Amino acid sequence: MDGTLIVYDKEREDAAFIPEEANVLTSDIDSFDTEYTPLRVNKSVNSKNQKTNPVSAWKLSTHRINELAFSPNCRHLAAVSEDGSLRIINYLKEQLIDIYPSYYGGFGCVCWSPDGKYVLTGGQDDLVSIWSLTERRIVARCPGHYSWVTCVAFDPWRCDERNYRFGSVGEDRRLLLWDFSVGMLHRPKAVSVSARQRGSIVSYAHSRNRVESQATMRYRSNSTLTVNSDDEDGLIEHPVESRTRTAELPPVMSKIIDDDPLSWIGFDEDSIITACTEGHIRIWDRPQEGVNNSQINLPAR
Repeated sequence: MDGTLIVYDKEREDAAFIPEEANVLTSDIDSFDTEYTPLRVNKSVNSKNQKTNPVSAWKLSTHRINELAFSPNCRHLAAVSEDGSLRIINYLKEQLIDIYPSYYGGFGCVCWSPDGKYVLTGGQDDLVSIWSLTERRIVARCPGHYSWVTCVAFDPWRCDERNYRFGSVGEDRRLLLWDFSVGMLHRPKAVSVSARQRGSIVSYAHSRNRVESQATMRYRSNSTLTVNSDDEDGLIEHPVESRTRTAELPPVMSKIIDDDPLSWIGFDEDSIITACTEGHIRIWDRPQEGVNNSQINLPAR
């Protein structure tokens, strides 16, 4: 509840935990919010004292961590918290490399694409958001829910090198399915030539007057930034991207499927599985491909 992440090894004995000398990973640029804190390593996974638990202890935030997810190669860790931040951490190096803010409110759920290129988040802004690990930016926001998004998941049976299928559920009792391809995304029409000419105002209006030197200019967040995934030496604290500058992705299916708020979604090879806050688990046949949204039926098994 206090933003601390502790790792245990079930094969080791527990012992009283005494924090080691704190290792605070700071950034050269001012945070856009005083509530955001850098990664504090109270005990490193590489510590000499590894005979007893805990294996490691990190302080990520001053607010509750709502969900964690490891990348498929276990190199990176994505963490979302009540303070409205997505943190991307190089788990092996124990380095915080990116902090992304929600549009508003806290984040409640997070997951990785099967290839580890993208991260999904959902939360109190009623949006699903797509983030690129390699480009280190928000790719798209996905409106369609009418209340908090409680769980997001990729469908590994509908993902390939270029196209992705994912689903989301929320407190609005809806199940939404989405098809995502980078090539199909376009910036909103509201972005005009004149707006691009005012880039110094439009792009950085949310940076909260951060003090920058020439050394930190390359860490600005914008929609055209591309960074090699191996270039993780610096922490980027990203400002909120305006909705007029961020692509939006509509769902391919939206259905109310339960009488109670939904809390979880998962995919099987031939079915979709959901759970609600009342503890009911339902298994659904997959919808037919290529039919009109209004004609899609999800019969429970």
